[in-house]
Amino acid sequence: MELGIDVSHWQDDKSTAQKMDFNKAVKNGAKFVFIKVSERGALDSDFEYNWQAAKDAGLLRGGYHFLRWDLSGLMQARIFSEILQDDPGELPPVADFEAPRSGSLYPSNALLLQFLEEVETKLGRKPILYTSPGYWDIHGRNKYTKQFDEKWAYYPLWVAHYVKEYQPNVSKPKDMEPWTSAGKSWTLWQYTANGDGLAYGAESKSIDLNWFNGDLEALYKFADVDKTTGSSSSSGTSTSSTSSTSVSLTSAQIAALKTKVNAAVDEWNKTIK
Repeated sequence: MELGIDVSHWQDDKSTAQKMDFNKAVKNGAKFVFIKVSERGALDSDFEYNWQAAKDAGLLRGGYHFLRWDLSGLMQARIFSEILQDDPGELPPVADFEAPRSGSLYPSNALLLQFLEEVETKLGRKPILYTSPGYWDIHGRNKYTKQFDEKWAYYPLWVAHYVKEYQPNVSKPKDMEPWTSAGKSWTLWQYTANGDGLAYGAESKSIDLNWFNGDLEALYKFADVDKTTGSSSSSGTSTSSTSSTSVSLTSAQIAALKTKVNAAVDEWNKTIK
């Protein structure tokens, strides 16, 4: 298995000029990082820095969106995909499905499917589904049959299941449906939220640590890049020719995207009044 981290603005102490030092993460064995891109209809405040700095440190990058229940999944997917369009990273995009359902405009997890399908259409990559066993047991079931639809097993699973004391080759996350019935296992496992933040370059005391379920060669294949050159290959989970070597977003582009995001949210608000 290969080690990785995931980060957002919570790893940054806003009272200092310092931000994430991804070189420390690499020094301590991290091979990949998932970076928060957006939540609902807003950019993560550290996205621009984290996205470029992680690339400069040589980490495989994946972007994630924190889904909220009070905005169309389609709208959230388009905002997220627009941000990543020019530089989508090396790893597949992620739907972070863990938010409380308060204020929900949706009676079921159709919101999640809407997001996943639109992201795949826009970015040409099969997205990863991030969730926890407890949350999925409540929100992952079909609202009529109360079972887990087979369709979810199409998406690679990133499971958040924390263990008090991780033991190599012994500890493992809880099996989850419908992946188990489909003969599939987890792809990524967030096994603790209490990693040593300072050791991995964060300003926060703790940081999330994750395992990829495979060796380094499998990780690079999953990322759809060549291990020796870092360039995109034709294998992996990519479903289009979207390049992973494009330049990162500029400050001007970020500002333009913020304007677009705000306008999109305003339009959505008009439809629900």
